[in-house]
Amino acid sequence: MENVEKRYERSGKARPCFLDQEDLLNLAHAIQETFTKPEIDRYFRVSTTLGNTRVFSNSIGDLLVQKDLPDKTSELSFWIEGWGPRTRFDKNVLLDFSRYSVQLHVEGTDPVWVYDKYYKIMKFLKDKRAWYWPIIVAEKFIIFCMTMMLIASLIFSYRVRKSMTYVSDLALLGIWTFFVLSDTRKIWPYSLLKLKGAKTAFDKENLLMMGILAILILVLLEVILSSLLG
Repeated sequence: MENVEKRYERSGKARPCFLDQEDLLNLAHAIQETFTKPEIDRYFRVSTTLGNTRVFSNSIGDLLVQKDLPDKTSELSFWIEGWGPRTRFDKNVLLDFSRYSVQLHVEGTDPVWVYDKYYKIMKFLKDKRAWYWPIIVAEKFIIFCMTMMLIASLIFSYRVRKSMTYVSDLALLGIWTFFVLSDTRKIWPYSLLKLKGAKTAFDKENLLMMGILAILILVLLEVILSSLLG
């Protein structure tokens, strides 16, 4: 039985999140907790991509002060491994941020440690969700609803024949075309990591999303008021 080894693991996908420099430092601390200093010094790695080059460091602080890093990125990976006295390793954590997903994998010989580490990191990421995360998750359903809204608006405009309704139709058609034809993950990636400075309400991603939502609300109100007023 001494030759039999069990390793427990948990894997999952976090919701879209928006982290700034301070958040990344706190995240690294949460990942490194319960690992010894020699393990952190030797086996902790954080990496990102710069064009066709991947940059590695064993310190998130050292990585963030690199001058050639962009202000924001969607590509970042954390990895750390711990060694046990009897096995090659007894625990590891892999957290991978990308434009299209946030993946967490925790593995270890202690099931309690695996559950606690996975839960703690996931809770941290949950607290850092982007405020517009439901729109990213339900994008296909939103496009379907916008399509139905556009069809209904076009039919209404044809019946009432008012120039104002055509303006609303053009605005709605523009937004619908944007969502259908463009890769929205390039604008609102699943993971948005601000490597320099702190998050603000005036970040480009926030302003663009608020602008689109405002237009949709105005179009909906215009259609409702026009139908009530005849």
